Amino acid sequence: MGIYPAVYITALTLAVVTVALLGFLVVRQSIVLRKLARNEKRQRELLGLAMEYLEEPEFIPAFKAQLKKGDMRQIVQVFVDLLPKLKGDYVDNVVSLMRELGIQKTSIKALRSKKWWRRADAAAILGYFKDPTVISALEDALDDSEVHVRLEAARSLSRQKAISSVAGLVARLSVVDPSHSLAVREIFRSLGKTAAPGLIAVLESDVPESTKIVSADALGHIGDPRAVRALLKVFDAGEHAGTPSQVSRHRGFSASPQTAHRNITLQLTVMRALSQLYDDDSIKALTTALDDPLWEIRACACECLGQMGERGAISKLEHLLGDNHWWVRYYAANALFNMGASGMSALQRAVAGLSARAREIAGDLLREKGVPMAEAVG
Repeated sequence: MGIYPAVYITALTLAVVTVALLGFLVVRQSIVLRKLARNEKRQRELLGLAMEYLEEPEFIPAFKAQLKKGDMRQIVQVFVDLLPKLKGDYVDNVVSLMRELGIQKTSIKALRSKKWWRRADAAAILGYFKDPTVISALEDALDDSEVHVRLEAARSLSRQKAISSVAGLVARLSVVDPSHSLAVREIFRSLGKTAAPGLIAVLESDVPESTKIVSADALGHIGDPRAVRALLKVFDAGEHAGTPSQVSRHRGFSASPQTAHRNITLQLTVMRALSQLYDDDSIKALTTALDDPLWEIRACACECLGQMGERGAISKLEHLLGDNHWWVRYYAANALFNMGASGMSALQRAVAGLSARAREIAGDLLREKGVPMAEAVG
């Protein structure tokens, strides 16, 4: 057989295989879509039944009698979607219904599933059961090999205010991939004031700087004044904590000999935490930071003092309207605008002043805020 017939047969075979594969994918997608549609329909039906029987708990056995084979996974999903939208007695009623349906026991058992997503789902749903057995199971799940399971277990324990050791939680989550850093921050922020001593201890201990960043962020969000001394110590140490390789990873930060031994991310996080505490020492540190050689620090100090409405910094902020870095000028102008009449007076002086940079940024900021220039100059 010649080469051309061979090529023809090969091409025809490939075409047939391609058509067959496309047909298989179309059929498979159709089956998946129909299954999803059936599941959604059944979930709506189960939601209606659940809402009906929640009003009258004595009829829960009747509700259980209406469940079909395979409904348990659907009803769990219904409750997972429903619980965040409820408050008060409704939450307690839903949890009672879940317990009656055996969801607590099956979820604890599911924490040993070979499929990590089932373990993660189980850890998430167990956060609504206030039971010593559940807390023990969730604490064990903090050692799971899969990060998603550890995160869900931590969220559930935090929801129940059942974190027995902040340091232990830090140890288990500090190795989480950076792509999950936002989730870790939210977990630590949700711990509340009872966790403040533990978070302060983390700041004062020898832990990676990434861990200190999360702890400082949480303390600022919690707003416990006991954290000020530890935060200030970390802020001062941050000027010498970094290494050249660490600094280079922070894209957009200053690249100069001044940054070679500073962890800028850590310092910025601590500054934002201090701005939430409204302490005299915090104000002093942030005001001093307005003179920092790094523009990132100066800009953040302007932003923090503006949020705090610290009028004692107006003179320095007015001076920074002529800073050589645009972001510093912008945050200084925005801070002054947030300080009421005294700040507006400083902006008006800048608009009518001799500094071209100060005139430009003050005028741009006032226009952005909708202040007529005639009023600003007047």
